[in-house]
Amino acid sequence: MFLTLKELLHEKLKFSALGLIIFLIVFLVLFITGLASGLANDSGSAIKETNAQTFILQKGSESRLNRSELTEQDWQKFQDKYHNKAAKLSVSQMSIQQANNASKKTDIAYFIIDANSFLNPTTISGQKLKNADNNQVVVSDKLKSSGYKLGDKFKDPATKTTFEIAGFTDNKAYSHTPVIYLNQKQAQKLSPNTNFNTIALKSGISKKSGYQVISQQDLIDAIPGYSAEQGSLYLMIGFLYIISLFVLAVFFYIINLQKLSDFGTLKALGTKTSYLVKHVLSEMGILSLVSIIVASGVTYGISLYMPASMPFNLGTTTLLGTGLLFLAITLISALLSLIKVVKVDPISAIGGNN
Repeated sequence: MFLTLKELLHEKLKFSALGLIIFLIVFLVLFITGLASGLANDSGSAIKETNAQTFILQKGSESRLNRSELTEQDWQKFQDKYHNKAAKLSVSQMSIQQANNASKKTDIAYFIIDANSFLNPTTISGQKLKNADNNQVVVSDKLKSSGYKLGDKFKDPATKTTFEIAGFTDNKAYSHTPVIYLNQKQAQKLSPNTNFNTIALKSGISKKSGYQVISQQDLIDAIPGYSAEQGSLYLMIGFLYIISLFVLAVFFYIINLQKLSDFGTLKALGTKTSYLVKHVLSEMGILSLVSIIVASGVTYGISLYMPASMPFNLGTTTLLGTGLLFLAITLISALLSLIKVVKVDPISAIGGNN
């Protein structure tokens, strides 16, 4: 460790440049990972953050909510068996306009639920949704970025119905649009149709004849654009890991190649190869660890000042997981560069054959 610290302090410029490269790669990986996670939440957090494990859809709907239409007869089949562990859900994507500014429209998703069911979200401010015949609704706090606040009114352009924001729930979104929760009486003011899209169940069940039974994740995966979006981003992240492995291996190899004569001298003086291997690994490990910590801190700091409209989510688990994975990659890269160190001949390295 003494030799490691001595060399790091002596070759400040060289190791600072390498540390900057590691920092930039880790920062890029963390930023894209946070973006992928944020986009995933922005697509399906309103579904993901419920207690529902299973969803019952119309047969042939291909896991898509907008292609499923169930009736009260369908509901009775599951309500009688599951009682309060089952809940009706209807989803429709529309737009709203501010009551005092008809020109300002915002795309939203209506979630029509029974306020007494487990689908009723927890509010972070204001009141929870109730099964009352009034116009007070609960909305996602993502609408705050569009200028809405508690007590504001908005209008449904199609029916001219005005609703009042009685409560905000945390970050609920569906297909990149903020969610507005309505009870079934309020939904009647928008459409007299009593059919709905799906039945959410708290428990898992086997396939049921005449219906499509899917998991929560299957329903989220079927949201238009979700799988393609996530697949593209995580493919990019995977390539970044592979590229960083080879780039760092090349840099570590060049650095070790420049020190072959030093390694040869140390070997000639009786230093064991295992000691040199530990020295290189500890050197690269310390450099990488510092770069990863700085990159994580900078990325997390930037995420705190990002606008609410930008889908970015970087939790502690993501930070730790990415950091540990990248530390492993740098150590593997260092190991690949040790071939010359292990094979170095002390006499040749110090020019004894000339």
